[in-house]
Amino acid sequence: MNNTWLAFTAEAIASSVALARRLGLATETVVDAVEAGPLVFGWQAAKLQRILKGDFSPQFALSLALKDVHLALEAVDDDQFAALGCLADEWQKVADDGLGDEDLTVVTRALEQRATR
Repeated sequence: MNNTWLAFTAEAIASSVALARRLGLATETVVDAVEAGPLVFGWQAAKLQRILKGDFSPQFALSLALKDVHLALEAVDDDQFAALGCLADEWQKVADDGLGDEDLTVVTRALEQRATR
């Protein structure tokens, strides 16, 4: 359950930053804006700073986080957890692109790069 919570939190960060970039906002602007509000807690703030610096060195490798997501889906009726299944599919594509050993926040970079292709 903890790693599912973490997965959704990481996905929220990655998707939000990548979406903002696609809309033309600089990563620094996004980080400043969300860190000024009440919704960002310590782990998120630390991950946002690492994304801002382009530091995707592993603290929690995407491949390990993805393994935990798959274990959670195997333990339940995955049809009832469609959002988690979509997250697993997205993360699998990023891992298949050779980024599985990077920090799970590398999904941000992958989403940004896909937007420019």
